[in-house]
Amino acid sequence: MKIIDANKLQQMIIGAYEYLDENKDHVNELNVFPVPDGDTGTNMNMTIKSGLDKVNKSNLSSVEEVSKALSQGTLMGARGNSGVILSQLVRGMSKTLKGKDVINAEDIRDIFENAKKTAYKAVMQPTEGTILTVARMMAEKAAEAYKEDIELDDYLMEIIAAGQKALDSTPKLLPVLKEAGVVDSGGQGLIFLLRGALNALNGNIDRDINLSAEEDDDDFTYKLDFELASNEEKLSQLDENLRRITKDYDSTLTSESLKASLKTDSPQNIIQMILLEGVILKINLENLKANIEIKEEVDTKPKKKYGFIAVSRGEGYNAIMESLNIDKIIAGGQTMNPSTEDIFKAIEEINAENIIIFPNNKNIIMSAKQAAEVTEKNAYVVDTRSIPETFTALLEFDESLSAEENLENMNEIIEDIHIAEVSISIRDTSVNDIKIRKDDYIGILDGKIVATDSSMDKTLELTIDKIIEEGEVSLVTVYYGEDVDKRKAKEFVKKLSKKYKDVDCELVYGGQPVYYYTVTLE
Repeated sequence: MKIIDANKLQQMIIGAYEYLDENKDHVNELNVFPVPDGDTGTNMNMTIKSGLDKVNKSNLSSVEEVSKALSQGTLMGARGNSGVILSQLVRGMSKTLKGKDVINAEDIRDIFENAKKTAYKAVMQPTEGTILTVARMMAEKAAEAYKEDIELDDYLMEIIAAGQKALDSTPKLLPVLKEAGVVDSGGQGLIFLLRGALNALNGNIDRDINLSAEEDDDDFTYKLDFELASNEEKLSQLDENLRRITKDYDSTLTSESLKASLKTDSPQNIIQMILLEGVILKINLENLKANIEIKEEVDTKPKKKYGFIAVSRGEGYNAIMESLNIDKIIAGGQTMNPSTEDIFKAIEEINAENIIIFPNNKNIIMSAKQAAEVTEKNAYVVDTRSIPETFTALLEFDESLSAEENLENMNEIIEDIHIAEVSISIRDTSVNDIKIRKDDYIGILDGKIVATDSSMDKTLELTIDKIIEEGEVSLVTVYYGEDVDKRKAKEFVKKLSKKYKDVDCELVYGGQPVYYYTVTLE
């Protein structure tokens, strides 16, 4: 095979999605920390699904159109850092295919090079031993192995093999991966995507699943019913294609005709498609929204100077956010990263001159910044890595200052906060020279595992001691999670107050999942 057309490219995207979907749990398990919060596979899977949904909504005739739709979908659907980087890799592909009807070997070479460049540029501090290394080494192999007349499946196989080799080398480049005994999860997700695409290029798509966008019926404007006469081969292919790209598709297929009913936003494209395949015997088009009164909601309130968005998860945390007059609270956090589009929509709904976003998780910061770039509004991101940091940052906020001054002050104040967390280990491992047993508790301080014990309270005490004993802490706020008994949490804080008489200790209900305790030390 010397070229890839629009139809084959769509099949490759489907294959990529399917293969990662089958293996996303494996990617999730490649977590450096033995904590039940791995979500790289899920984030990458949902990101590529958003791109595929965008592709499937349209009748696209060139690889330029397909890659552009894929790029738009992954950009807005990006979840987590791995999803954002994936969207940038796709963006690099889309740039390469501008003005192209089909893909040849030269295009593949350039796709990998531009994908690598775009992804590296999107990351402020690129780290080797990650998905970026895998992308870079595949780009190098694509340049090295390029021949004008090479078979594309052979060419891609060589490139993916180089990517697998790069993935296997990631533990050598990142000691934390070597110690945990895993390869980079983002790199593994990328390899799964490319292996799925290659399988599809060779005609091996294993599963027949519904890949249409998961939207409510009301989101589609038209219902189309038709009967078409043609030969069996054309009717069968059309039936398969329509089932893949439309919503609520129902059909009756015979050797001579196809009767079908479907929902779509682009009836003109569907009608054009079926006209090319046979003779229309009957057709009926219904506007599902014809009787809906359309009103444009106008916000008559004066535009305020500042608006706030925060990502939060936990009944107690949400209540505090509401008391602090956060305009939009986006449900999310560890294992549930909101997409770029989720954050973008929240920005668009706020009537303010300046909008400040608190992502509250290191894996959501890139999505938040991507949303801030996409919007035309003045949106700013404070680099909060935990929900309690938002509370401290807001104490530093001054409405009389400019957005840039507030951003600088808030980012500066959260740098002085130490965050301690306690969760449970899901496997035997060794991290930072600490031997950890499955089902023991682990203490994390500022993103590093520093303690472990079979007792939850003992683990938290050991973790907090690391900072308090240095004498730099005057306030400790303990936020207890949804799985912690309030009485036991009170007993722990009481014990802590007796141990450190010069430190003010407070207890607050956070209601967060995954982490039994989250503690701020200021």
